[in-house]
Amino acid sequence: MVRLRKEDTADLDIDELESIEYSTETFDSYDGEVPPKDTELMGYVKKMWWTRTQNNDPMLKILWVAAENTDDLEEFNDCPFWLNYALIGGAKFRWAPFLDNYGLTLKQVKNNIDVADKDDQNGAPINKIGNWKPGEENDEAWCRVITDRERYNGEFKPAIRSWLPYDAEEPEDEDEEDYDDEEAPEEEPEPVEEPARGRGRAPARSAARTAEPARGNRSARTAAKTPEKPAPARGTRGTKAAASAPARGARTAAPARGRGRPRGDDSEPPF
Repeated sequence: MVRLRKEDTADLDIDELESIEYSTETFDSYDGEVPPKDTELMGYVKKMWWTRTQNNDPMLKILWVAAENTDDLEEFNDCPFWLNYALIGGAKFRWAPFLDNYGLTLKQVKNNIDVADKDDQNGAPINKIGNWKPGEENDEAWCRVITDRERYNGEFKPAIRSWLPYDAEEPEDEDEEDYDDEEAPEEEPEPVEEPARGRGRAPARSAARTAEPARGNRSARTAAKTPEKPAPARGTRGTKAAASAPARGARTAAPARGRGRPRGDDSEPPF
């Protein structure tokens, strides 16, 4: 039997290695296809770590997971996106859009970050930044993304090209002129059905979108002022639309961004 020489094991720091915490938690339960480029997916930040690059630059390691997508996009649910965002000037195009989308700032990252007591193999797990928390159960962790692809060890891995709020803000409608009854359409538009937020949660919108009033309801307004001479209407559509429609120019409350947004190295993935 031949023993190793002491010089062969001199750089083995027993105390340091034994003091390191590790986790057996698994994150990759997805065996599907990598989403194509420019696919819009919904999901959430499952976990984040404070760590450093090989050059000792500060870095955020982010695990974003696609979830609650439907129809043709359902197959991409559970797809993990491992993101290494080194907090350096050359990588600002990566970390700045991420922070902006979630309403976070570098000042919060530097001065108001809460991490776990012990590190794991990916770094120091982040409990929260300011009032923002990662995790499926936290509305503020949800958003939408536009996907990208990057090569890693000869294969494609999923990446994120753009970050989007969970609920897109609706454009402001321009005021329209009134039209005579003869120009009014036969049918009023149906209200747009809003998708419910994840796991049966009601949207943060203040109310369901109200159907746009039928154009040309001048007769209905005249009838309301002078009931003794009601203006003729085609069936009762014009009157119902006028009664239920909001005042012209009025807007419903803007949806909350980031699914309940709080006020508030390019190194390769670990696996």
